[in-house]
Amino acid sequence: MNALEIAVYALVLSGGTDGFTCRTMEAATGEVVTCTNGRSALEEDGRIKFENGVSITKLPDGKLAFSNGISTHWGSAGWVQFSNGISVRRTSDGSFKSSTGMRCAQSGATAAACRKE
Repeated sequence: MNALEIAVYALVLSGGTDGFTCRTMEAATGEVVTCTNGRSALEEDGRIKFENGVSITKLPDGKLAFSNGISTHWGSAGWVQFSNGISVRRTSDGSFKSSTGMRCAQSGATAAACRKE
């Protein structure tokens, strides 16, 4: 788990229209990634768990399963399609671009930012 991964999932969970930043911090329970859009997450039992109770599991086939019912599949153009209407793809510079016009990128060793392009 890293700040960029959590930022992309937080973008999907929030609807992907407003910019925010995420930062990894140490807590009594281990590493926690906290984002300025109100989302925070930690990794526990092989799953990513958000503060709102949503957990994300990486399935053996590479797909993601969200406990709130969001599912994923690969689109024909290489985008990961989320069932809530958002699509995301990795770009050549390692950032992630969304169908909502947002780009999430690593910002230092422990932070990530999602901004409107």
